[in-house]
Amino acid sequence: MKSKHSVKIIVVLAVLLFSVFYALPSTKIWENAFGIISPDEQAGVPARLLEYSAGEDGKSAVVKIQVDKMAELFNRSKNPARPDDALNNVAETVRKTLVDAGCEARVINPDYENGNASIRVNGKSADELKALVGSSRLYARLPLMLSSLFPRSKITLGLDLKGGIDLVYQVDLNSIQENDSITDAVKRSVEIIRNRIDMYGIAEPSIKAQEGNRIRIQLPGVKDPERVKQLIQNTAMLQFHIVVDQALTAAQLEPVNPEAEIVLMKPASPQQQAMWFKLNKKADVTGRDLKFAKVAFDDMGAPIVHLEFNAEGAAKFAQVTGSHIGEQLAIVLDNKVHSAPVIQSRITGGMAQITGRFTFEEAQNLSIVLRAGALPASLIALESRVVGPTLGQESINAGWAAGIIGALLVFMYMAVFYKLSGIFADLAVLFNTLIIFAVLVFFGGTLTLPGIAGLILTVGMAVDANVIIFERIKEEFKSGKTVKASINAGFDRALACIIDSNVTTLLTVAILYAFGSGPIRGFATTLGIGLIANVFTAIVCVKLALDMYYADGRAKTLSI
Repeated sequence: MKSKHSVKIIVVLAVLLFSVFYALPSTKIWENAFGIISPDEQAGVPARLLEYSAGEDGKSAVVKIQVDKMAELFNRSKNPARPDDALNNVAETVRKTLVDAGCEARVINPDYENGNASIRVNGKSADELKALVGSSRLYARLPLMLSSLFPRSKITLGLDLKGGIDLVYQVDLNSIQENDSITDAVKRSVEIIRNRIDMYGIAEPSIKAQEGNRIRIQLPGVKDPERVKQLIQNTAMLQFHIVVDQALTAAQLEPVNPEAEIVLMKPASPQQQAMWFKLNKKADVTGRDLKFAKVAFDDMGAPIVHLEFNAEGAAKFAQVTGSHIGEQLAIVLDNKVHSAPVIQSRITGGMAQITGRFTFEEAQNLSIVLRAGALPASLIALESRVVGPTLGQESINAGWAAGIIGALLVFMYMAVFYKLSGIFADLAVLFNTLIIFAVLVFFGGTLTLPGIAGLILTVGMAVDANVIIFERIKEEFKSGKTVKASINAGFDRALACIIDSNVTTLLTVAILYAFGSGPIRGFATTLGIGLIANVFTAIVCVKLALDMYYADGRAKTLSI
């Protein structure tokens, strides 16, 4: 008997293991066990290197975050991560978590060269801050190596559930350089936007090129839509020009030689009026020579953007500054002068900084777009749709409430009317739901509100299949057959009906998926996966459970 069912048992256990394997990382259990920070970043910026101390003012506490430069993450032969990026991401995650916990937290004294940054939290002692960070699920509580046994993928929630923004841009054809094709410009724009979004820290973004030189960007979980729009649209053309002359108006700078000179403006600020600059037309150093850009603070504590050039850029910068001592060097970003400091001496370290009375968020945005690179063309905003996180959460709550209430009623009905067999069917429905979530994660699908509707419909159809089977078993048992014969005959005779109903529904699902889009595809996806899983759980799993329960052949009655 054991050998008869061994293949089915192995298949069911394999599917169960697969489902748990892919569904678990999307649950709160995973975050509680392995933390909010990604396992790779935890290895590169480990919790053991966090240092807590009292602030110098006596009214705050400081946590110092340090990089382990010997971590495998930074030394692997293929695609090694940058310590600067890992430190930046972890520090920002810690800061956001502390802010969400109601603390006033800010990054201070970042030293990316030596791999450390500090976060000051007002109104906390060092012990209180340590306890707060320790209870925030930032780092793993179980051995981190166990997380490597599971996939990194998680369930992706659509905008209608998580909230966020849906943006459509069109590449401005007039801004494409002569040596670039339209297709290349769109493709490069998609990649650069993706790099910027990844550095900003938005999970599960959808960034795709569409017809008509359009780019569609869906960003779930965004809490500051305007800031993200600026991050995306900023072309980030960084250039350094030697200043020829400056004046309060453009007219005062005439005449201008259009072959060798350009006139650009430095925008006004609350402390200073606008200023116009006549510059050498040819840029001496550009953003293409940039190695890294990061947020730093000047002597007064104001945010600035610290620049580090690559070897070629550092050589150019040293040559320019050495040849123009006493002159001004304008730092130009997107055809606007940000600052024009006087060159005091030859700068050989390949370092520079951009000042401009930034807020911390503005400086962080600028550093991100500079690191990701300049867009090959300007973007024209065509459509912007914001889904509030409150509406998304209400949708989730409503969907789960409907699903749970409906499932409970169905489970109670099955248990009351079909007794033990109904309980087996209930367990099969739960297994069915687990399979749907696992398959969505495996194929990178997105769960939307219509998808939840498809999931609820799947529960009803799964129960419907079991009802057909159980009623057939009842009829066979009443006709005088044994328990075992009734079970076999019931499944055999119900199989054709179940396959027929599921196949016809699958054809409808295929049509919806092929010709639909967005929410319709979400509904079709979960319903299609659920129908296939339904056949497996109803025909294989429930049959196996009944066969094993009545395996001895001595039972005289059915609990059905």
